[in-house]
Amino acid sequence: MFSRVITRSRVALLAVSGCLWTSGPALAAEPTVNTQELAAQVETIDRQLKAARDQIELVEKQYTLRAETSEEMARLQRFSDAEIQYLLGDYDVASVLFYDLVANKDFQASQRYPDALFYLSDSLYQQKNYLGSRLYLRQLLAIKGAHYKEALSRYLEIAGRLNEFVGIDEYINQARAGNGAMPPELNYVYGKWLFRRPDLSLEERMSRSSTVFQQIASTNGGFQLQASYFLGVGYVNLKQWDKAIEQFRAASKLPTRDAREREVHELANLSMGRVLFEVGKYDEAIEHYQEVSRESDSFPDSLYETAWCYVRKNDLQKAKNATEVLLLVAEGSVLDPEARILQGTLQQKLTKYDEALETYNYVINQYAPVRDEIDALLTVHEDPVQYFDDLLARNEKSLDVTKLLPPVALKWASTRQEVSDAQEITSALDGSRKGLTESRQIADRILRSLDERGLESFPILQEGFTRADAVDTSASRAEEGLTRIEQQLTALLLTGAQKQQIADLRAREESLAKRIATLPTTADQVKNRKERLQAQIDALDRQAFQLSLETQSQLAQLVAVRKYADDTKSTRHNTVEDEKAFLERVQNEERGIEGVQAEIEELRSRMKAERNNADANLSGEDAIRKEYAAVLEQERAVTNTVRGQLGGDAQNILRRSDVVRTDAAALKERVQRSKGIIRDRVGVRAQKLREQVLAEQQLIADYTTQTEAVTGETRNLVGRIAFDSFKRVRQSFYDLVLKADVGVVDVAFQRKQDKTSQIQKLAQQKERELKQLDDEFKEVLKDVE
Repeated sequence: MFSRVITRSRVALLAVSGCLWTSGPALAAEPTVNTQELAAQVETIDRQLKAARDQIELVEKQYTLRAETSEEMARLQRFSDAEIQYLLGDYDVASVLFYDLVANKDFQASQRYPDALFYLSDSLYQQKNYLGSRLYLRQLLAIKGAHYKEALSRYLEIAGRLNEFVGIDEYINQARAGNGAMPPELNYVYGKWLFRRPDLSLEERMSRSSTVFQQIASTNGGFQLQASYFLGVGYVNLKQWDKAIEQFRAASKLPTRDAREREVHELANLSMGRVLFEVGKYDEAIEHYQEVSRESDSFPDSLYETAWCYVRKNDLQKAKNATEVLLLVAEGSVLDPEARILQGTLQQKLTKYDEALETYNYVINQYAPVRDEIDALLTVHEDPVQYFDDLLARNEKSLDVTKLLPPVALKWASTRQEVSDAQEITSALDGSRKGLTESRQIADRILRSLDERGLESFPILQEGFTRADAVDTSASRAEEGLTRIEQQLTALLLTGAQKQQIADLRAREESLAKRIATLPTTADQVKNRKERLQAQIDALDRQAFQLSLETQSQLAQLVAVRKYADDTKSTRHNTVEDEKAFLERVQNEERGIEGVQAEIEELRSRMKAERNNADANLSGEDAIRKEYAAVLEQERAVTNTVRGQLGGDAQNILRRSDVVRTDAAALKERVQRSKGIIRDRVGVRAQKLREQVLAEQQLIADYTTQTEAVTGETRNLVGRIAFDSFKRVRQSFYDLVLKADVGVVDVAFQRKQDKTSQIQKLAQQKERELKQLDDEFKEVLKDVE
């Protein structure tokens, strides 16, 4: 309804303007005035102003008369926003919001402070920032508030990961109830923590953890199956086979309630089979191996170990059958080459020599080239550790060192815990560097926005200012319409000089009117204009993003070129000057691309700011409106000199016009008052925000220094870990190929042994037959003699 009133008002106003503009600059030969039509136009303008008053009342209620949100309410709103992000799984954003809250001294007195600590610690944990998570968990445990049990459980888990065990028992004692008992879920985590403590001897670890696990296993609560399984593993570590068998058998008989417990049940059967294999009870071991589900991740292991049970029983055909099934389910895995070597051994024992040779040669052909490739990677450089360090140092982004391995060897490297940990370290540091870079850019962008834009830095206040600006434009157009009506009423009474004066003023007005006509006067027009500008900026940003991808691709190619140059240095015969000139060209190209990347990122950053402030230029139209109003006032001053000469109907229209004009002036005063309040609030917020940003900039500078220092040390560490990992992978492949080579030799030797045995048997048979012939013809030979 509101928009329809405004639209009808604007149509009437434009009709008035059109009638006047067609009169020409000299205002000659004016048509006869229709007072009824002009009176209706005044009423239309009045309705337009009433709609504008509704708009300014909305601005006052929402933006100026409403009290500023208190600091406490702002903090609670920030907590609510952070909690929503946490529940949505956006832990990165949630951790940033919660970090600001828990660092605020006033918020630390809030009832939601323990919740914020827990959410922050869990957000950091989900990002694998265990050190940061432990810091806030410790603060949460210290206040002994809400989430204590969950925090302690998570703290124990992190302590086990980081091998940090100081002060844990104190927290455990605090968590115990009056009777000294703890909830099963917390007791279970405590038992696992004791089980994994490397600072205790094996006997003490098993003794202390067994006490906890036996307490859990003897009850009917949760984690009974898990506790029973850990007790069995403890007996295995102590090499107490009979007790381990008994414990695993008990665990395998317990019912399962969910997928996690089914997995523990399968592990219990698998462990039971291994212990029975260890003590020579192969038939029983096979029975428990067969309890492992085909869908289980442990199924290939159960097949492999089942095959060995048959080997120990000397049932070679069944062992071969189990191995063939294993090759189907474990193809391409780490078990694949071991299974093939076992298959070759069984084929050899079954005297299927050609098949055995084929199997051994497959392993050799598959893994010997990979072994040689890794050898070349480790031997082509005088200092392989330095090579890895340099390779990591010249990569802006985190480099996964295992990507240097051949694809076939990747699974062997990824199973190494230290390499996995190193990858987490480099990923965390890469994330830290990226976060610091983005933080610096955000801080610079905020300060620049405060300096250059002011109002546009606060979108909510900007929206209120923009709405008030639209009302101001509507009032200016109303004044224009009233001026045109007055000019029509007085046109026949003006002298030639006065008409010329008005014509001159309207010439000045024309350029201003074109700009005023483009300004929105309603909230919908403001919204549409902003969306149109944002769409244009988005199109430009997409082009910039495409350019960014292209520059990243070019930079990656240059990194590959440098790596290729390093790896093939020993095979080339270029002079030192040629090598130096080539590297300089590569470096120059890298610097050029990096410069382009920086420009693109700066451009995208500015476009992002412009998108958020797509309607910012609306606030710069005050000067135009003031100048336009001054011109209209001068035109009105000319018409006022003759308005006293008009008759009754015209005088009534003018008086009504004066009332409407007074309303327009009052409306403009309300607009200016609202704008002033908004500007004052912007100033207060800008000052507070500037102080916060400057403080954060100092922290960012300190964090950057610390991160760079840690990054340098970690790169050296990761280089060494990568080198050690590569050596182990090479050793794994060396052992595989060696086993296959030995198998080929064994097949040849076994064939030779078989042929030798066959020849010996034939020789013995020949001797027996000759002796038999000698015995049969002995009497005949005597007669011959």
